[in-house]
Amino acid sequence: MPHRWGVFWAVLDPVIGSEQGGIRPVLVISADEVNQSLPIVTVVPFTSFREGRKVYPTEVFLKKESTGLPRDSIAMAHQIRTISKDRLREPCGEVEEPNLRKQIERALMKHLGLVWI
Repeated sequence: MPHRWGVFWAVLDPVIGSEQGGIRPVLVISADEVNQSLPIVTVVPFTSFREGRKVYPTEVFLKKESTGLPRDSIAMAHQIRTISKDRLREPCGEVEEPNLRKQIERALMKHLGLVWI
């Protein structure tokens, strides 16, 4: 069962334009109540970090130890999307650190233009 803050491999193809595609890790960010009751989840895709790459305000750098992934990665909040659970493959970890969770929430808020009330 996918859960909030879980990291899973997912099949994101087919895509159109600049959407992230292929088989890549994603972070589940939808609420567990939704994850339990619907056949979909909302995710933030990851991309591998490369030395010298800029990390933008809608992105968060995560060390591989923080995610269970084989490489340091970047969570791309600007690529948020809702996918069928059928696209998910094996789990590979979880983002547990409260500070990283906050950074990801801030990146999502920045991308969506949301403000805490």
